[in-house]
Amino acid sequence: MLNSFETIAENGLIRLPSGVPAGAHCIVTILDDDPAVLRQQAEFEFSASQQRRMSHLLEKNREGTITAKESQELDALSEEFDSATLAKGRAMALLAHQNGNSHRD
Repeated sequence: MLNSFETIAENGLIRLPSGVPAGAHCIVTILDDDPAVLRQQAEFEFSASQQRRMSHLLEKNREGTITAKESQELDALSEEFDSATLAKGRAMALLAHQNGNSHRD
């Protein structure tokens, strides 16, 4: 079974969470995010018109009256929303970690 976790390197060291077996394999992804970009991602919101359109399409989908073209539009909006939500959560977590580290110095 594949287990995954996220951690932050500190002073060039990667600290594994407790409970990770000594023989575990580790894949490292180095993130070099600009704090301004992270703040922008953390503050992302769908526009009011996008939210209304998505709600309208979701209602049509529930009613079974959505067209194929509208269904494709709903899929695209849903994918954009999901991607933005994941990026927002990740950005918020990284910013929180950076803010926490700045208080330890």
